[in-house]
Amino acid sequence: MQIAEEARGDVMILRPVGPIDSAAAPRFEARLFAALAPATPDEPEKVPGGLVLDLSAVTQLTPAGLRSLLLAVRPARPGTASAGGRKGVRIVLAAVPGPVRAVLEEAGLAALLESHGDLDAAVRAASQH
Repeated sequence: MQIAEEARGDVMILRPVGPIDSAAAPRFEARLFAALAPATPDEPEKVPGGLVLDLSAVTQLTPAGLRSLLLAVRPARPGTASAGGRKGVRIVLAAVPGPVRAVLEEAGLAALLESHGDLDAAVRAASQH
């Protein structure tokens, strides 16, 4: 799995490509947590205002990938604080393919995450604090 990265204003965009399975989940999880963390502990304001996961190129999402996503979503939900005490970063999904959406819905994660059909709409939503 490859993960492309892009910044638009205060929004970080991650685009995983390929399956998010047991082999790829640790890398996906590490990249999610890196995107949600400040550049340095002394600069909590450097945390992005929002994180968009463009899932358009994800071919499979297994339980291992779901776990990684869930671990990132918990501390990032608006109004919550992580172990470092910072306020959560808003996570928004973009362009979720049908099979991946079905997995998210079955796991109950679709109800926890805002989702948009295209990347631009997701970026606009993620940038609203």
